[in-house]
Amino acid sequence: QFHGSGDIDNLVAQNKQINRSGGEWYNMEKEWANALGGKPPKKVTVKIEPVYSGQSMRPNSFMVEYQIQGKKPVIREILNKAGGK
Repeated sequence: QFHGSGDIDNLVAQNKQINRSGGEWYNMEKEWANALGGKPPKKVTVKIEPVYSGQSMRPNSFMVEYQIQGKKPVIREILNKAGGK
């Protein structure tokens, strides 16, 4: 949706449901897209950190910090499982 890197640096094992319609990740990205597509577009800053447990190559969750211009910063954890909560 945001034309990120197509390289290996952008590959993380993610539960398929959280990024589909109605999923936590999907809903969060829709919020960003709406802000970026506004007239005038708003600035959106995002920091995402995958959280791993032990030697697992699949993150347990994602810590996401973002701010949409004119709004308070949001810090949230999205679990890497069905529902994302």
